[in-house]
Amino acid sequence: MNRQAIRGKIDMLLKEVDKLRFIDSRRAMEISNDALILCKQIDYVLGEKLANFYIANCYYNIGENDSALSLLLDSLHYFVKEELQDLKWMAYNLLGILFLHIGDMDRSMDSHNNALAAAEEIDKGKKYNSEFNSKKSLVRTFNNISENYKELKQYKEALNFCKKAYDIDIEFEYSLSQGIVLLSLGEIYYLMGDYEKADNIAYKSLEYIRKYKYIIAEADAYKLMALTSWRKGNYDKVDEYFHIAMNLNEKEAVPGYYIDSLISYFEYLKEQNRSTEAIEVLTNACNLSIQFKLFEKTSKISIMLSKFYGDLGDYKNSFEYTKLHYDYEELYSETYHTNIINSLNIKKKIQEIEKENNNLQIQRQSLEMLVDKISIISELGQRITSTLNMDLLMEILYSSIKSFMKLSYFAVGLYDEKDFSVKYLYIMDREQRKEPQAVLINEGQTIVGECINSKEIIVINNARKETKRYMDEATFDRMLKYKNNAELNSLMFCPLIINTKVIGVMTVQSEEEEAFNQYYVEMLKSLSAYAAIAINNAMKSKELEDLNQVLLSLAEKDQLTGIANRRRFDDYIENTWNASMEKGDNLALFVIDIDYFKEYNDNYGHLEGDKCLACIAKALSSINIRPYFIARYGGDEFMIVLSKCSSGEAIKFGEFIKTTIAVLNIPHEFSKISDRVTLSIGIACMVPNEDIKLKEFIRQADEQLYVAKKLGKNRVVYRGC
Repeated sequence: MNRQAIRGKIDMLLKEVDKLRFIDSRRAMEISNDALILCKQIDYVLGEKLANFYIANCYYNIGENDSALSLLLDSLHYFVKEELQDLKWMAYNLLGILFLHIGDMDRSMDSHNNALAAAEEIDKGKKYNSEFNSKKSLVRTFNNISENYKELKQYKEALNFCKKAYDIDIEFEYSLSQGIVLLSLGEIYYLMGDYEKADNIAYKSLEYIRKYKYIIAEADAYKLMALTSWRKGNYDKVDEYFHIAMNLNEKEAVPGYYIDSLISYFEYLKEQNRSTEAIEVLTNACNLSIQFKLFEKTSKISIMLSKFYGDLGDYKNSFEYTKLHYDYEELYSETYHTNIINSLNIKKKIQEIEKENNNLQIQRQSLEMLVDKISIISELGQRITSTLNMDLLMEILYSSIKSFMKLSYFAVGLYDEKDFSVKYLYIMDREQRKEPQAVLINEGQTIVGECINSKEIIVINNARKETKRYMDEATFDRMLKYKNNAELNSLMFCPLIINTKVIGVMTVQSEEEEAFNQYYVEMLKSLSAYAAIAINNAMKSKELEDLNQVLLSLAEKDQLTGIANRRRFDDYIENTWNASMEKGDNLALFVIDIDYFKEYNDNYGHLEGDKCLACIAKALSSINIRPYFIARYGGDEFMIVLSKCSSGEAIKFGEFIKTTIAVLNIPHEFSKISDRVTLSIGIACMVPNEDIKLKEFIRQADEQLYVAKKLGKNRVVYRGC
C-alpha cells in the first residue's frame, strides 16, 4: 500500500473514531490505536496527534483522567503550533471538562475561555475539518461554561450561558450539540426547582439525543426524567427511568456520572422507605468509587452509608462504614499533595503551550514563579497536613509562614455561616499567643466579610488609605487598639476553601507598609489550599472520634435499660479476669434473675414488663457501696462483677441488692412467693488461676442461681472456690 492509500485509510479510521467516541469508547480506542500504527509507518504527525486526542477523549469517558491529560496536552501543543483552530478548540474544550472533573475550577474556566477564543477563529482561520464551524464550537463551549457555574451552584449564571448555547443551537434543530444543550437546560431548571419545565425539556432532550445517537448522554436524560417524575409525585415511572439510566451507565458512562446517578436513586429509595434496595444501590456506588479510585466520593458515600445504617439500628455496619470513611478521607488527604504537584506540572506544560500562542503573558509569569517555588510549597504543605491535632496544626502553620515572610500578627478562624461570624482558633500577636474569640462580621469586621463573600484573597499594603473601602476610621482605630496598640500597615486576608465552600479565613499582618509583594501573595494562596484541607481533616477527625464513641457506646449499651449489654459484659469480664489473675485479686460474679418474671409479663403485659426491667436496672446501677460493673445479660437476667471482693463482702453485697429491690415495692400479685417483685441471686467468688477457665467461673455463678431457685427463690446463694 502506497503512502497516499495509507493516508486515506488513516483519515477514514479517524472519521469513524470521531463518531464512535460518543457511543463506544473502548471500540473507538481500538480503532485509534490502529490509526496510530499506520501514522508511524508514514510519519504522519497530524494523524498521530489527532488519534491521541481521540484516545484522550475515550480515557476521560471511562474515568482514566491521568492517562487522558498527558495525551491531551501533547496533542494541544501540536494543534497550537500548527494553528489548527478547530483542533485547538477541541483540545481546549476537553481540557476544560477534564479540569472540572479533577476539581481545578480555575484551570477549567481558563481552558474554556481559550476554547472560546479558538472558536471565534475557526471560520476565518486554518482548520483541519472543512465542515467544522464556529457556531458549533461556541454552542458546546457556552454549554460547558454553564456546567462549571452549575457545579458552583450559581444557577442564574449557568442559565445565562446555557441560553446563549440554546439560542444558537435551536436554529440547527439542536444538531450542533446533539441534544446536550436541551439536557443541560432541563437540569438547570430542575436545580432551580422548576420541575414542570425541567420535565418537559427532559423528554424533548431525549428525543434529540436519540436522533443524533449521542449514547453517552442518553443515561443522563433518563436520570433527569426520573428525578422530575419523583419531584412531581409521578412515582410509577421513577424506578423504570432510574433503571434504564443505570443500565446505560453500565455500558458507557463517565464513572462519576454513574455514581451520581446511583446516589440520586438511593435518595429516592430512602424517601420511599425502601431501605434494603437503598442500601444495595448506595453500596454499589461505594464499590464503584473504590474501583475507580474516586477517594473523595468514597469518603462521602461511606459516611452516608454509616448514617443510614445507624438510623436503621445496625450499628455494626454503621461502625464499619465510619471506619471506611476515615480510611478514604486519609487516602484523599494523602493524594492531595500529589494532585497539587500534578496540577502545577500541568499548569507549567500549558504555560509552555500558551507561550507559543503568546496570549497569556501575565498568567504565565505568575505560574513560572509558582513552579520555581514548588519545592518550598510542597515541603511546607506536607508539614501542615502532617497532623490531625488542631493545636499542633496551628503551630506548624504559623511557623511555616514565618519561615518565608516577616509578620507581626497572624490568625486563623472558622466561618460560621449560620450567625455570619468567624470563630478564631488561633491568634498570634507580636509573638504572643492571644485568647481565641468569636467576631460577628457585620459588626465592623467587613474586610473578613468581603474576603468570605468574594472567596478571594484581599491584600492591603497601606492600611490607612486602603481600609476605607471596608471600614470607617473609628472601626479601624478600635481594631488597632485591640491589636496591641501598634499600627498594622499591611494586611492580607485569605479564604480557606474546600471544594467551593469557604470554611474559614487566615490573616497575616505587618507593621510595615508595602510588606506583601506578589511572591508573598502567591505563596500564601498556595499554602491556604494545604491549610484548608488540613483544618478540614482535623475537624472531620474530631467529628469521627465523637461519632465513633457514640457508635461504640450504642453498640455496647442495652437499648431498653441503658446499662451495658451482653457484648460489653463479655469484654469486661475477660479483661477483669486476666487482670485479677495477674495481680492475685479476688473476683466476685453475681448472676441475678427476677423471680416469676414470665408470669409478670403474661399478666401485666410486655410494656409493663419493660418498665419493670428498666426500674430494676436503674436501682441495680445506683448502689453506692463500692465500685462495680453491671450488665443486662439477656431477658430478665443481670450480671454484676466486683473486683477485689472477699467472700464476706460478696454475700453482704448480694443481700443489699435484695433489700434494694424490695424497697422499690414493685407489685407482683402473680408471684408465688411474694406480692412484690423479688430476686434470686447466685454468686461465685475466687482468685482466678490457670487451673480454671473463665467459662467455668461463670458456670459456677449460674449454678448458684439455679440452687437459689430450687430452694424457693428470693434468696442469695454463694459458692467460694
